[in-house]
Amino acid sequence: MPPTWLLVLSWAALAAGFVSFAIVVADTYLRGHRQPVRVMEIVWPVTVLYIGPAAVRLYWNWGRPEVFARRRHDGQVRRPRRGLVVTRVSRCGAHCALGFVIAEVALYALRPDPAHSTLWVDYAGDYLAAVAIAVLFRYADAPGRSVTKIWQALSTVVRIELVTITAFEVALFAWLTLAHHAVLSEPPLRADSPVFWFMGQLGLIAGFVAAWPTASWQLGRRARPAGQRGDRVRRW
Repeated sequence: MPPTWLLVLSWAALAAGFVSFAIVVADTYLRGHRQPVRVMEIVWPVTVLYIGPAAVRLYWNWGRPEVFARRRHDGQVRRPRRGLVVTRVSRCGAHCALGFVIAEVALYALRPDPAHSTLWVDYAGDYLAAVAIAVLFRYADAPGRSVTKIWQALSTVVRIELVTITAFEVALFAWLTLAHHAVLSEPPLRADSPVFWFMGQLGLIAGFVAAWPTASWQLGRRARPAGQRGDRVRRW
């Protein structure tokens, strides 16, 4: 059994995430700060759920629509570069966090002996689930309903998000491997323990930090002239 101090710390970190989640949900739905892109109403609560109070500050500074958008003299909406990077990383991080939770719970439920897990199977499931959720979000974001939308959503994820998702997942998997083999090799980490989810939180935070340079580089690489940026902001 993990030491008592670690169990207490794990529960405290999880509780901080849920309180942060409640703050953002209340601000969105009770105070009326709705997002122009509806999937961001999933992205921000998920982001604060695994990062905690620090992500609430990010949301307050860059996530609320009225403080994110700044109007230029010609009346067009322009979003600061830092805000675009925060949005990109948060969105990719939400894909990875949801993929991690869904895949780990499913694998734990389906595995005959949860005590004997194979990390590479878990990691493959986490990564594939993250990419699938990214495609689903892009599909839901686009207008209309058609078969071609699936290909368009997949193409958009590959062009815009896949590199950032991969950087995020590599950092997450590196931390989880360290946690499994060095930090808490005995008893093994399992999805029915708060310590497992606390370690997952730390890994997701590491992924957020690792994905930031990649998202910033991609954003700079794909930047258009100033007059053409306004129509791209919504898609990010």
